[in-house]
Amino acid sequence: MLKIIITISAVALFSSEAIAGDKSFRKCVSCHTIEEGGRNKIGPNLWNIFNRGTGQAKDYKYSKKFAAWSKENPCWTPELMNEWLTKSRNMVKGTRMSFREKKEKKRAATIEYLQTMATPKN
Repeated sequence: MLKIIITISAVALFSSEAIAGDKSFRKCVSCHTIEEGGRNKIGPNLWNIFNRGTGQAKDYKYSKKFAAWSKENPCWTPELMNEWLTKSRNMVKGTRMSFREKKEKKRAATIEYLQTMATPKN
């Protein structure tokens, strides 16, 4: 019985974290998709963003300034993404992305969610 309760608790905890991340990502869907093989919108598809590198979305034309920045910052890290979501235009002057999330908890939930939206590593 104890194993069942522990399992149910773990599933509920994981589900609530996933729901919080999914909820925090809702602001992003006007410009981004996150499905594997999803299309680009105003912004690139964000599927597998932490594993593919910055400026690497297939068939997406990045601004010249972002492309130059991505050469100096080739990989997304949670810390870099946190800074990006705080104020992208401070990081890359002239970037198309103008979104900013002021609340640290919401940024953290979005980052956790983005990390789960990827092809599982073998």
